[in-house]
Amino acid sequence: MVNIREATIDDQAEVFDLMRQLMTSATTESPINQTSSIETFRQVIEEGKGTVLVAEEDGKMLGLLTLSYPVAIRCGGIYSCIEEFIVTEQARGKGVGGKLLEAAISKATEKGCYELQVNRPSELGYPVYMRHGWKDLGKHLNYYPGR
Repeated sequence: MVNIREATIDDQAEVFDLMRQLMTSATTESPINQTSSIETFRQVIEEGKGTVLVAEEDGKMLGLLTLSYPVAIRCGGIYSCIEEFIVTEQARGKGVGGKLLEAAISKATEKGCYELQVNRPSELGYPVYMRHGWKDLGKHLNYYPGR
């Protein structure tokens, strides 16, 4: 049975293994910088700057989903962004992504978030969002200062 829980510092190695899978398959130029990424992971876990949800079965991590909590005047407070959403190739098509997404919605609701967003969902992730009632609102733009 698949269990969804919040990650702990002890999950760091497995989380980063999954992150490397995401970055290998992604079309973005965003390689994981070990030093700064590990520090960010620790801040998310220890300082509550976000949430890392993991899906596991029989002690094996099958996927993860990370949430950040920006603040916006238009929202009257915080909202939530899904930053990373990864399911291992072996676990795809078995409902793991849907369970992670449901847990993310519950967590954001619990925190009082005005809305949840995802920017540039992957081709694999897009149908999962649509099955769970998300709305496609169009374009997403990026700018990278200093590049």
